[in-house]
Amino acid sequence: MHRSSALPSRCALSIALALLLTLSALTPTAFASPALGEPAPTVDAIDPPQQLTADAISPDQIHLNWEASVGAENCQVYRSTFESGGYVLVGIVPGSETQYLDTGLSPDTTYYYRLMATGGGQTSDWSNTAHATTPAQLFPLTYHRNYEASDAVTANGGEFGPFQSVTLSDITSVGTSGANWTRVGYQFRGWNTDASAGWGFMDYTMPYGPSSLYAIWAAMYAIEYDGNGADGGTVPVDPQAYAEGDAVTVAPDEPTRTGYAFGGWTNEADGAVYRAGETFPMPAGGARLIARWIPQADAHENELELENDNLYEGDTLSFLATGHRQDEVGSVDGETRYVPVAWSIAPNLQGNFPDTSPYRSTATLEAAGSYTLTATYAQETYAAGVGWQRTGSVETLSRDFTVKARPVNPVDPANPRGPTSPGQPASPATGARTAFYPASRAAPRTGDATSLTTLGILAALASLGAGGAVAARRKLR
Repeated sequence: MHRSSALPSRCALSIALALLLTLSALTPTAFASPALGEPAPTVDAIDPPQQLTADAISPDQIHLNWEASVGAENCQVYRSTFESGGYVLVGIVPGSETQYLDTGLSPDTTYYYRLMATGGGQTSDWSNTAHATTPAQLFPLTYHRNYEASDAVTANGGEFGPFQSVTLSDITSVGTSGANWTRVGYQFRGWNTDASAGWGFMDYTMPYGPSSLYAIWAAMYAIEYDGNGADGGTVPVDPQAYAEGDAVTVAPDEPTRTGYAFGGWTNEADGAVYRAGETFPMPAGGARLIARWIPQADAHENELELENDNLYEGDTLSFLATGHRQDEVGSVDGETRYVPVAWSIAPNLQGNFPDTSPYRSTATLEAAGSYTLTATYAQETYAAGVGWQRTGSVETLSRDFTVKARPVNPVDPANPRGPTSPGQPASPATGARTAFYPASRAAPRTGDATSLTTLGILAALASLGAGGAVAARRKLR
C-alpha cells in the first residue's frame, strides 16, 4: 500500500530557517572544544583581563600584574609549565584585583600564565599569555675564623646556588669584606665544614642549603740541627717553619769531628737516621736532628814495641803489636778498628799474631846483623747483628833492630875448658882480659888443639921475659 507524506507547513519552514541563520552568525570559537582542564568561554563573554605580565621575584615566587575587566566579579589565574596547554587553576581573586603572587614554585623553572574573568554566569576569553623563569635557589655561605673553639668571628661569603662550584677565599682576604685573618705562628691549611679537621680545601661545591666553612690551622714548628761535638764543617740552620706532617728535607751542609766519621742525623723524636736530601714528616712540637758520629780508627795510632832489643846471635826477639781501637766491642754501624794480624823479618822470617789481644809474638835470630820487623794491621768495620768484618784494607808499621855477635874470651891456661860466656868476668887468678871479636872474624874454638899449644908457649915466653926484666932493674940499683 503506497503512502505519501505531507509537506511541512509554511510556518515550520520559517522557524527552521530562522534557527539556521542564528547559528551561522556565531564565531567558530563557540564550537571549539576546550583544552583539558580549561573552561570554555561562553558566548557573548565579558572582556578578558588585559596586558598580563609576569615577574620572578625569588626562586619560588612569581608576581603577576594586569588590567582588570569591567564588570568582572572574579578573575581566575591559570598556570602551566608549557605554553601550548596544560593550564591548571591556581588562584581566584576579585574581579577588580590587578595582581597576584604565585608562591611555592621550583627554582630555575619557567612558568606560563593565563587569566579568565567571570561574572553574571559568563566567562571571558583568555587573556594574553605571560611567562617568567624563577632564578636558581641561592644560599648563604659563611666563613668562620676558628682560631679556637670559642672563636665567634665570621665573615659573609656571599650567596650561591645549589651545586655551584665556588673558589673559596684566601685567608688574607676573607668573604665579601676582604678580612685578613692571618695568624702568627700558624699555617692556614684551607677551609672545612668540620671545625676540628686537620686538613682543608680551597674549592667547594655549594650544597642545597646554607653552608658554614671553618678555617683550618696548623701550628708551625722549627727544625734544630745539633752538631753534637762537631769541631769543623758546617752545622745547618733552617729558618723555615713547618706544620705537623709537612715534609722536611734534610740540609746538605755537614759538620766534621776529629777521629770520627759523620754518620748522618739522628731524629730525636724516633731515632731514625737521615742523610742530606732525604725527607721526613715534621712531628708535633718540632724536630731536633743530632749529628751521629762514628768512631774511626787512625792508622797513625797503631803501635809496635820491641820488648828486648839488646840481642846477640841466637837470642829470641819478643815484640808486641797494638792496633788502634783493637779491643772495641762495637756499637755503631760503620765504626772501625785495626787488628794486628801478621809480622815479617826479612829475608825469610814471618808469622801470625794470636787471634786475640795481647798481640805478642817472638822470633829467634841466629846471625848478627841489622834487621827490620814489619807488622801488618787489618782494618775492620762494625755492622750491627753481624759484628766486626775485615774491609780488605791493611796498614803496616816497622821497627829496626840489631843483633850483635857474641863476644868470645881467649883460652885461659889455668882453665882450658873453653871461653867464658858473654858478660862473665875474667878469672882474678890469671888476670886474663876479655877479648871481643868483631862479627866478621871467626872466634876461636876449644876443639882446635894446635891453637891451644901455640897460645901456651906464647904465654910462657911472656912470663919469662917479664921475670928477666925485673932482675935487670934490681942489678942497676
